[in-house]
Amino acid sequence: MSCIRTSLLTTLFICLSFSELFSQQNVLLVRGGLDNASLNLTEALIPGGEYEMGDHFGFVDPSHPSDELPLHLVQVDSFQIAKTETTNNQFLAFLNSSLLKGQIEVKNNTIYPVGGTDIYGYTHQSASYYSIGYDGKVFSMADFRGNHPVVGVMWFGAAAFCNWLSEQNGLNTCYDLKTWVCDFTKNGYRLPTEAEWEYAGRGGQKSPYYNYPWGNDQDITKANWPGSGDPYESAGETSWPQTTPAGFYDGTLQLKTEFNWPGSATSYQTSNGANSFGLFDMAGNVWELINDWYGQNYYSISPKNNPTGPASGFIMPDGKAYRGMRGGNWYNGYSTTSVNDGHSRVSNRNPSYYRGPQDPNHPWYHVGFRVARKYSGTSTGIDIGENFPSGLSLLKNYPNPFQSATTIQFNLGKSENVSLTIYDSLGQLVATIVNRQLNDGPHLYQWNAGKYPPGIYSCRLQADDQLLINRMVLIK
Repeated sequence: MSCIRTSLLTTLFICLSFSELFSQQNVLLVRGGLDNASLNLTEALIPGGEYEMGDHFGFVDPSHPSDELPLHLVQVDSFQIAKTETTNNQFLAFLNSSLLKGQIEVKNNTIYPVGGTDIYGYTHQSASYYSIGYDGKVFSMADFRGNHPVVGVMWFGAAAFCNWLSEQNGLNTCYDLKTWVCDFTKNGYRLPTEAEWEYAGRGGQKSPYYNYPWGNDQDITKANWPGSGDPYESAGETSWPQTTPAGFYDGTLQLKTEFNWPGSATSYQTSNGANSFGLFDMAGNVWELINDWYGQNYYSISPKNNPTGPASGFIMPDGKAYRGMRGGNWYNGYSTTSVNDGHSRVSNRNPSYYRGPQDPNHPWYHVGFRVARKYSGTSTGIDIGENFPSGLSLLKNYPNPFQSATTIQFNLGKSENVSLTIYDSLGQLVATIVNRQLNDGPHLYQWNAGKYPPGIYSCRLQADDQLLINRMVLIK
């Protein structure tokens, strides 16, 4: 008997022989026993709201100019999104589970669905950049990057991971793995839409809009950008990809004894790069794949309510369409001397064709993803507060009293036309949060009251012929 920390389950630590350990993991993977807690996956709840999507700072990328304009109003419903990017360990668990179920196969060091041609990802045997290896029987970690964002993953593999994660948590899957169409009415995991990603990346900040998720400062201690000097970068090109662990830039002093990084430094002081929603790595580390096709001129025709991108993608120089990605990365996320300075701006858009100077044959060593799902009132890896009563209800906003922004919660017993408005103490309308038909179930929206004077306000929920009112106190 010996003590072994498994590379499949980062939170499982047991003393077994290797054969016993692997046998028990097989049973667990086949039965679907891996939930968010065992995968070390946590989420943030993003209250729905309205914002002006696009570039507020006049940046123009010559590779695809003006694709962040025109500025346009977007309304997104509440959703949940992972606080960090999907890690190698998390993706590894998905691969071994799918392998044991006979759902995937490896051909020429490339991962496919059985009998399919859509690429899920690449193994370490394909290129040393990729951390997950395959020996013909099982997938395993080939290097020290288990808690780093997964790279070498393609859009199809990210979508398939979302379906698997939904099944682990008892949620309805969103993707048809044959057509790759996403059913947004399901409560399972999916990739965030481009509108959701930018809304989440902005952290609720609108007055003024920020250039980066945390503000306007180009602070290399807040994100894994080129030139950051972090210990993974200092080891040089021999250690590519120069990713950092998910959530590494959290404001703490990181130690080599904890992370065993390849660089010689014994410690590295980070600043907190999380935005106000508590999301890490929304700038730098790896590009994050989104659900939407990339449409260069999509902003001029985008609908306001919950846009999901164009029906098909803009054709790139190689004659193919590509999905979008956001956030910049360790390789070309930031530079003070070139146009790459713009890649980690919160408004920046990029098709996954443009990954580097060898496009479209550049390695996928700086592209990953994080998961999202519609808000459904169920607790899976997050604390959503009090339970919603059935039928029509308007819950207390939180916080209350509040200084700048507050979250409003309500439930609908059926799909109906809804008006959620804010009135001041004189009975004057000051804000309309939502005014349209919504599906049944719980809903959350955020009211940013920073520009309004302190005082007592009323939140009014009008649903067909019923009116519910709550009192809110704004303080300064």
